[in-house]
Amino acid sequence: MGKLLKKTETKSSSASSSDKRERRVLKLYEQLVEIEERLIPTGLHVFGRVAGERSQADMLRMVASFDREEKGARALTDLVSEGFGLGDYQSLLAASFNNGEALKSRERVESIVRKSISLFLESGIDAAIAYLEDSAHVRAQDSRLMFALLENISQQLKTNGELEALARALRGEYIEPGPGADIVQNPDILPTGRNTHAVNPYMIPSEIAFTRAEHVVKHLLERHLAEKGSYPRAMALVLWGLDNIKTQGEGVAQALWLLGVRPVRDQLNRATEVEPIPLEILKRPRIDVVMTLSGIFRDLFGATMNLLDKAVRLVASLDEPPEMNFLRKNVLRQVEEENFSFDEAALRLFSNAPGNYGTNVNFMVMDSQWDSGETLGDLFVTRKCFAYGRDPSGRMIEGREARSAMERALSRVEAAHQNIDSFEIGITDVDHYFEYLGGVAKAVEKRANSKPAIYLSDSLSRETKVRSLEETVRLETRTKTLNPKWYEGMLAHGFRGVAEIESHVTNTFGWSATTDAVDDWVYTEVAETFLLDEKMLERLSNLNPHSVHSLVSRLLEAEGRGFWKADTHMLERLGEIFSSLEDQLEGII
Repeated sequence: MGKLLKKTETKSSSASSSDKRERRVLKLYEQLVEIEERLIPTGLHVFGRVAGERSQADMLRMVASFDREEKGARALTDLVSEGFGLGDYQSLLAASFNNGEALKSRERVESIVRKSISLFLESGIDAAIAYLEDSAHVRAQDSRLMFALLENISQQLKTNGELEALARALRGEYIEPGPGADIVQNPDILPTGRNTHAVNPYMIPSEIAFTRAEHVVKHLLERHLAEKGSYPRAMALVLWGLDNIKTQGEGVAQALWLLGVRPVRDQLNRATEVEPIPLEILKRPRIDVVMTLSGIFRDLFGATMNLLDKAVRLVASLDEPPEMNFLRKNVLRQVEEENFSFDEAALRLFSNAPGNYGTNVNFMVMDSQWDSGETLGDLFVTRKCFAYGRDPSGRMIEGREARSAMERALSRVEAAHQNIDSFEIGITDVDHYFEYLGGVAKAVEKRANSKPAIYLSDSLSRETKVRSLEETVRLETRTKTLNPKWYEGMLAHGFRGVAEIESHVTNTFGWSATTDAVDDWVYTEVAETFLLDEKMLERLSNLNPHSVHSLVSRLLEAEGRGFWKADTHMLERLGEIFSSLEDQLEGII
């Protein structure tokens, strides 16, 4: 009997081990697919020049993966999935993470969609429609609307009105306006060369943005609950002006969902008031949200800031259990224990002083003018501690310095979050991401005496993704910085391309400086790819020795500040390269 039990236990253990191995393989495979299918720029935009055919195909495939309700067109991925009897693509996508058969079905769907786009570009609409009908049982009338939209986009991608528009502008002539956004989010941005307009701030957030934000917030809070065992009692949220223009206010909508309120629209469809979402519908606590706003957001979205301030004050005033309303709990504690007035304790919107912009954290990092991470966090608060909203009399508060209120609010923050709005610009493409999200995280670390969880979300694909900062840095490093398709595309631009590579490494270093979120292997592989490869080093040095010198200097700084553990031989070689480049720049050799 004992032997039988042992055999049974062994079989059970073996089956369990097999299941774990399969899940690990599926997870690894999913990561590889994510890297492979990530839509990335493969070169800099050249003013007046149209995108290449390959880039056009990738963009059209992404456009076709979303329903376009305004055109009555359904996503090709859904049509193919349903044609195979697999149900909607979103459900198939979710199932593919834990099921090998579902993953194979998903790959089959995506392969057919990709082939249909290629046929469309090569032979036209009818050939693509016939292919989907024969291979996936998709009715012609169902796919025709989407291909008609793609045909219009394809024609617009083949033209570029930038040079003509510039000439017209220089002559003082009228330039036709057009929306500003990402082509995947809003194909109506085409054709290029128009005068980008913003949005009516009273329409922010749009109904579509509010719907999309619900899914992001749900995933965000579920991830924090799974990793930390509880909902965050307070979150720091970064809101930018241009991002909310492009997405029609998705970042604003995320703040409202975290607070558990919805916008109320008047007869002109303006979002001027808010109302609470009942807790029985919300099914979770209301989160305290500390919002740091860019200077452009402050300038463009005065009405939206008023809406957000109303949302904060409404939630803080609700008579609800403290365990279900973290904002009210925190405000009342501050009033009762620290002698703050209700209005001071409820301040949650912070930005620069009127007329000022940015945090300057990026400049301090890039110039290496900082002693410790605390210096960066303090600078962030100094620049961003000006409160906006309304006082008890209903008068606008426009940039009143409120450092103590901001520091108190940040001291309770357990997570920080920012939305990524475009596949073209990620967290290592520009320094603004680490100066804002990294800056507020460093400010929280000192005031809360612990590092906050840091998340980034994007809804650039059908599956809403919420990633940790570390995961996002790794993804961007693999898909851009260390991806030959990306850096070879940059090097095609010569001097400027090398500068772009160096900029990516510097921005990656910015995340080390503000959050210590960069793995050792990132710096090691950057060194091996661009500097320890003799042919690549010669190539880069001939194109732009100044940027290569800065690149080596940044890697040495990363090691010197303890962000990178490099072996002695590699450091010695980098030192030799640095000295050689200095001699080259000074004209010695």
